[in-house]
Parts: sequence; structure tokens; C-alpha cells
Amino acid sequence: MIGELTAGAPPPDPPELPPAARPRWPAWMGFAAMGAGLVVVTVAVVPLVPVVLLLTEGGAIGALALLTLLLVQDVAFVLTAGFFARLKGRLRAWHFGLRATPPKRTLVIVVGATLAIFGFEIGYVELLDVDESNVEDITGEGAFAVLAVSLAVIVVAPVTEELFFRGFFYRSLRTHLPIWLAVLINGTVFGMLHFQGIESLSILPVIAVFGFGVCLVYEATGSVFAVIAIHAAFNTLASTDPDTTATLILPLAVGVAVCASCVLAALRLGPAPSPFPPPARA
Repeated sequence: MIGELTAGAPPPDPPELPPAARPRWPAWMGFAAMGAGLVVVTVAVVPLVPVVLLLTEGGAIGALALLTLLLVQDVAFVLTAGFFARLKGRLRAWHFGLRATPPKRTLVIVVGATLAIFGFEIGYVELLDVDESNVEDITGEGAFAVLAVSLAVIVVAPVTEELFFRGFFYRSLRTHLPIWLAVLINGTVFGMLHFQGIESLSILPVIAVFGFGVCLVYEATGSVFAVIAIHAAFNTLASTDPDTTATLILPLAVGVAVCASCVLAALRLGPAPSPFPPPARA
């Protein structure tokens, strides 16, 4: 009878680990990995100068160049994060938040955070009449260009940026810093790295607040899949344009696929310890 009652129940959460068993990446390590990543990107972009020049042409060629450049840039950051993290011992998936979490609780946190961040963005844009975005404009482009840009900003950017900035950088800050300070530093650096010229200054506070919000989500859930899904959802909304079928359907399809993949990947990995220690009990 007991076996029948428990057969369909989800597996229990893994036992909590002592703090020493969690990754002990020092706070400086995130900055070091970011600096090394920028060096790698700079060196890698030299032979890709023709690709960079193609970005100004627009259309399918420009979109493919954007996808290529973003892949090189973000993969470089993830690789440098892995290199530095490896200096402190063997790497495990859950160190970076790659793990399954309680679905109902995670969903409530993700939806609540998404609505709060999106509400701030709408209020900020309307109040200050901001008309800038860091997401590539794909209005009027062909289907191939729309798909390439969608893959760049909805797949590559959310996955790699969240693995680096939240899975590694934020976690390294939390080794010795309180939550509020780690959130402030991580979100500010995240916003600053999206600077694309004077015209982009007005939108940087929105990106920084987004960074603050997803740090808190990562802290609360211990799941990088949760913040990847939020990031992908925001970039999907920014990329979608109802004026044409391609700019409406393709970004939405890619965004839904990324969010679904986050759920499936988490289930595939299964439960694991949280990268964060449990809150202190009184």
C-alpha cells in the first residue's frame, strides 16, 4: 500500500550540504573571468572584422553576422567562467544552478518576478518616453534574417549570459558578500556591459533592474533555468513585431522552445543541492 501511494510522488529534495561543500569561488573571480573573456573576445574578433562589417548591411547577411559574433562573444565568457571555476575544484552542474527545482514554487517566483520587472520597464519607458532597445530591430527583414536574430537574442544571449552572470559571477559574489550587495554589483555590471553608445544610455537602467530581478530569482530558486526562461521571455517580447507573420511567429516559436527546453533540461538533470546555503534559522 505504501509503495502504491508513493509511486507517483516526486523524489524528495536532496539533503542540504554544509557550506564548505558548495562552490567557494571568491568574489574577485567573476571580475577576473569577465576581464579574461573580454580579452578572448577582442583577440577572436580580429579575424572576424569582415563579419563585424557585415552587421551594417542588414538583411540575412547582417543577421547571420550578428549570430556569429554573439556566439563567439558569449561562448568566450562561458569558457573563461568554467576555467576559473575549475581552479577551485571539480565542476558540477548544480554549482551553476543546472538542476531541477520544485515546479510550482519556481513557477510562482518566475511569473511574479517577470510581471514585476515588466511592470517597471513599462512604467519607466512611458514616464521618460524612452524609445530605445538593445535588441536588434528585425522589422521588414526576411524570414531567414528574423530566425537568425531570434536565435541570437532569444537562445544564445539568455543561455550564455545567465550561465555567466548569474550561474557564475553572482554566485562568486555571494561567497563573501550579502545578497543586497551582490545583487547591486551584478545588476550594475550587467547593465554597463550592454552599453552600445550614447543613444543606449536611456535604456541601461531597465537592463540593470532586470539584472537585479533575475539575481533575486536565482537566489530564491537556485535554478539558472528559471532565469534563462525569464531572459528569453523578455527578449522574445522585445523581438516580436505583429506587422508581419515572420516577425510575429518566428520569435514567439523560438521563445516558447527555449522556455520548454528549460523545463525539460531541468527534469532531465533531476534534483540536486542548491548552489546557495539555506537561510540562517533563528
